[in-house]
Amino acid sequence: MAYDNPHGLIAAAVIVQTLVLLMITSRFVSHRMKGLQLHTSDYLIIVAGLLSTALAIEQIYCAANGLFAVRVAPLQKANPAAAVDFLYRLRMHNYSFVVTGILAIGFIKTSVSFFYLQIFSIPKFRPFIITWIVIMVLWTISFFTAFMAICGDHGIFSARSHMNPAIQAKECGSTQQLDFGVLISGTVSDFITVLMPIPMIWTLHLRTTEKISIAAIFLVGLLSVGASTARSYIGIYTKFAPKNKIMDSGLGVTATCVWTLIEIQVGIIAACAPTIRPVMRDLIRNGIFGSLVSSVSSIISRKSSRSNIDGSSDHAHPHYGSHLKGGVEDEEIIQLHDMAGANTASAERVDDPRVPQNGAIHVSKGYMVGEGQK
Repeated sequence: MAYDNPHGLIAAAVIVQTLVLLMITSRFVSHRMKGLQLHTSDYLIIVAGLLSTALAIEQIYCAANGLFAVRVAPLQKANPAAAVDFLYRLRMHNYSFVVTGILAIGFIKTSVSFFYLQIFSIPKFRPFIITWIVIMVLWTISFFTAFMAICGDHGIFSARSHMNPAIQAKECGSTQQLDFGVLISGTVSDFITVLMPIPMIWTLHLRTTEKISIAAIFLVGLLSVGASTARSYIGIYTKFAPKNKIMDSGLGVTATCVWTLIEIQVGIIAACAPTIRPVMRDLIRNGIFGSLVSSVSSIISRKSSRSNIDGSSDHAHPHYGSHLKGGVEDEEIIQLHDMAGANTASAERVDDPRVPQNGAIHVSKGYMVGEGQK
C-alpha cells in the first residue's frame, strides 16, 4: 500500500466506509423484512459504525491537510522547528486512532459474541460465549483506560510537553509494552472470535457441504484478522527494524492509522455479513441480478432440453429455477432466528419433512441455530 499517496488514502476511506454504512443499513433492513427485534449485538454495531465513520473522516482530514502521507525526515532537515510542530499534531491524531480504535474493535468483537449468543442455542457452548463476552468487555475497558491514564496527572500521552523524550519518559514511562499488548492480544482475540462458531456449526445435523457453506459466512471475519495482523506487524517492525530499513516516522504513523481503520471497517462488514441474506435475496430476485440469474437459468434449461431427449428436460427448468432464483422451498437454509420468540419458524410448514428439525438452522421467520428446537 502506498502510504505516501494522500489521494489514495482519501479514496480508500470514502469507498470502504460507504460499504460499511451500506452493510449496517442492510442489516437493519433485513431485520425489518423479517420482523425481528433489535438485540444488543445490533446496538453495539451501530456504535462501532459511528466510531468507524469518525475515524474515516479523520483520515480524510489528515490526508487532505498534509498530516498523513508525509515524510518527516526531509522536513526535519529543512525546518526542525516546523518538524516538531508537525510531529505534535501527528501524535495527537495517532493517539486518537489508538484510543478510538480500541473502543471500536472492542464493540465489534462484543457485538459478534452477543450475536453468537443470540443465534446458537446449544447449551454446552453458551457458557463459553458468555465468558468470551466478559473477556472482551474487560479487554476494551482495560486497554482504553490504560492508554487514557498512562501519564497519570500529567495529561494525555499526546500532550505537547511529552514531545520531549526526557519528559515523556519521566511522566509517562515506556509505552512499548502497552503497544505490543494491545496489538498482539487484539490479533489473537480477533482470531478466536472468528473461529468460535465453527465447533458449534459442526455439531448441527446437516450435510457436510451445508456446514461448510455456513462456516464460510462466519469465516469472512478472517479478513479482519488479516488487517489486524498487518497492523501488528507494522507496529512491531517499526520498533525493531534496523535503522537503515525503518519506515519514515511520518509514514509509519500513517500506516498504523490506516490499518487501524481497515481492521475496524472489515470487522463491521464481517459482523454484518451473516445478517443481510434477506436483502441480498431480494436484490437477486428483483434487481439486475435477478435478470442475470433468469438469463442463466434459461440458457441452462435450453441446453438441458437438447441433451436430455428422453424427456428429463421437463424437470430441468423448475430445478434450476429454484436453485438459481432462491425459491422458497429450497433456498432458505442458512438463516438465523430472533431469540425473542415472537418470530419462530415452527408455525410455517411444520408438516413439511424438509423443515430443519434437531440441530438445524431454522429459517422461515427469524434467526436461530441450535439443537432440539421445537
